[in-house]
Amino acid sequence: MPRPLKLRELLKKLKKFGIVTKEGRGKGSERILYLPNSSDPNKGEIFTIKDHWLQTEIFGKIILAVLRRFNVDPDEFWKEP
Repeated sequence: MPRPLKLRELLKKLKKFGIVTKEGRGKGSERILYLPNSSDPNKGEIFTIKDHWLQTEIFGKIILAVLRRFNVDPDEFWKEP
């Protein structure tokens, strides 16, 4: 099982794969992760994740679900920079 990451770390790692947050979207304590489509930047895959500030700890199963949704190779994701 992968180790948990703080939300800030997760967002930083996902940005390398083109996954960003959709600002001004989501309800309450949720943040929408978004992978823009190359043909239409307003469309693409999304994933909703809990957000209780940037210090929120995101657990391994959630991280794996995010990686599956956006077709990111887990080995590439966990590789240190």
